[in-house]
Amino acid sequence: MDTTPFHLILFALDITVLGGLFLWIRFRRNRNRSQRSAVYHFEKSLYASAAVRRPSLIWDMTGVILFGGFGLFCFAVLSRLIRTGYAQKHVYHFNVGQCIAEGIAIHWTLVLIVTALLLYWNRRYFSALFFGCCAIFFAAAGFNMLYWEPYRVKVEHYEIRTAKLTKPLRIVFVSDIQTDRIGVHEINTLKQIQQQNADLIILGGDYIQTFQDTREKHLPEKFRQMFLDHPLKAPLGVYAIAGNIGGHSGVRDADMFKDTSVTYIQDSTIFDNLGIDKGLGPIDLVLLGLGHARGGIGESGLTSSGNFIVMAGHYPNYAIDGYTDYRGAFLSGYRNAERAPDLMLAGHTHGGQIVIPFYGPVPWGGGTKAEQIPRRMRGGFFTYSNGGHLLVTRGSGLERGWAPRIRLFCPAEISVINIVPE
Repeated sequence: MDTTPFHLILFALDITVLGGLFLWIRFRRNRNRSQRSAVYHFEKSLYASAAVRRPSLIWDMTGVILFGGFGLFCFAVLSRLIRTGYAQKHVYHFNVGQCIAEGIAIHWTLVLIVTALLLYWNRRYFSALFFGCCAIFFAAAGFNMLYWEPYRVKVEHYEIRTAKLTKPLRIVFVSDIQTDRIGVHEINTLKQIQQQNADLIILGGDYIQTFQDTREKHLPEKFRQMFLDHPLKAPLGVYAIAGNIGGHSGVRDADMFKDTSVTYIQDSTIFDNLGIDKGLGPIDLVLLGLGHARGGIGESGLTSSGNFIVMAGHYPNYAIDGYTDYRGAFLSGYRNAERAPDLMLAGHTHGGQIVIPFYGPVPWGGGTKAEQIPRRMRGGFFTYSNGGHLLVTRGSGLERGWAPRIRLFCPAEISVINIVPE
């Protein structure tokens, strides 16, 4: 969604704030110059000179804080106003999250740069250096979050050893393509998936998500055409499961994969003894519908064939052995721990999208149980006590709609799981 009107307003605010700060610093500069001249002619002592100069830095910083605070206050008020229903309906369809993210990255950087230059002009070199470093930090972080990391796909490799297979098996799992436009990033993602030479490809739900009242009425057809132009192929098949963000303008997810190489699975489905004819060994593929992925599959949903079991669901909830809320501890279990599948695959979390070093994904989640996922489980590869494994992928796309299109220390992911016979 276009954020140009919001930026035009912010640029006007930038000019007002920086213009006021310029006049403030210029007034202080001229006053200091006249005072220094008077001291030179009438009181030549070092003490008098220092006494006249000492208040200048305090007043310069007062101006920075005063006008900077005014700018932050106006930014906060403007951000709040565009979130109102009236503004969204009758003024302009702003993407609130993206406006705020770009506003912080672009306009705060601009204000900090000009502030540093003004302070340098007034011979406040240390203060200018401080604000210049802040500007570099905001510029680098903003560029990385908005324009680099969201579109950098990282191929992650995981390995599992098992005695249940006779030949190596390679599975590619990609979840949350979750796009509102078909561009270079989406096409390159499909190309990279195909380049992995997988035996089995699974897409983990959430394929398109658009801003409300979008003009992009042909997005589902463009999405489908992308899969026709860049088909995914694997000996054991290519499957797509349901996500919690489904459909677009009345078009079902199943329609978006019609006549493509992808088999869309709406409800929970089990494929028994997959791979025997390929000489891989017996594999049971369990693809969960959204309801089972959210709330668990129960005892009856697990096979007891002794085959290598691969289970995939959009939510990772089905692999959690009890929790109370999103702050709950990860209990390294499974609802049926003694019969946990060999490999469980899930998406939905996007890895948190923002990861703080030494802390992990930032807290998020709404009031629904499906979103209250323990922070530690929002991305990664986990091994259970009975030898089962869970992979929660970071996904290849981004949260869309009202949310900002950002990632930080959490690049998009194509998951490649190599299962090696012992």
